[in-house]
Amino acid sequence: MLEGAIAGLAGGGAYAALGLCLTLMFRLVRVVNVAQAAIGVIGVYTMAAASGHGWPYAPAALAGLAVSAAVAAALGWVMATWFGEAGADRRSAIAIAFLVGLLAVSYLAFGTHPRRMPGLFDGSLFTAGGITVTQAAAVCVAGSIVVAACAHAGLTRTVVGLRLRALSEKPTTAELHGIPSRWLTVGMWAATGVLAAAVLLVVAPQQTSDQTSLSLMAIPACTAALVGGFRSLGLTVAGGLGLGALQGALAHVGELQQYRDAVPFLAILAILIWSQRREVWDAAR
Repeated sequence: MLEGAIAGLAGGGAYAALGLCLTLMFRLVRVVNVAQAAIGVIGVYTMAAASGHGWPYAPAALAGLAVSAAVAAALGWVMATWFGEAGADRRSAIAIAFLVGLLAVSYLAFGTHPRRMPGLFDGSLFTAGGITVTQAAAVCVAGSIVVAACAHAGLTRTVVGLRLRALSEKPTTAELHGIPSRWLTVGMWAATGVLAAAVLLVVAPQQTSDQTSLSLMAIPACTAALVGGFRSLGLTVAGGLGLGALQGALAHVGELQQYRDAVPFLAILAILIWSQRREVWDAAR
């Protein structure tokens, strides 16, 4: 089980990084962006298409990142222009429409068959005590921690971070002080779109790379974000890594293997029930 748990850290790191995207989007632009992974899917499939036409990996990957950034920026512009004053619940519902639309566009543009994704992190990094640590797992874990640290530093120590925090807490006051809310929102969408694509560039070669499966990585990412209450970057990373390790461990237990994909749903349900415990107890009294 320990080897399975360590192998699951590749997925856990991806959940953590995507969960960080969701947390930042909720904190700063007031939307639970369930289309986050689908934006990355557009990028990795662009990379795969470019590689299929003979492009070297690096230019193909850069093209994928650029396409994801452009798609995310376009969605952010739509959100900021037409739904800037909408509440977080309505904006999150619109993100579901974005998810469905991106999947439809992906199938039209790239077809319905899974593609072989070239990758740079396919091998093992080292083996100790009979347990193999893969390059993808190490990159995902280290990457999620670095992203969380950089995001925290950026939000607390930079002018842009302070403006984003002001925009999220008091958007009307921020606009009155000359903070360009629309362009900050678009920039936030673009940045998280690039991060989502970068995450999938690492993990897509390690698993079934069909559009729907990759897009639904938003569900375990939501679980990770819920662990952090959509506020704490550190707890989001811990939640994502823990979820990936648990799924990896279950994959090595024959009787429980078939239930591993249900773990994110059960975790979301448990977290939501726990978050409402005080209201239920108060009503029972």
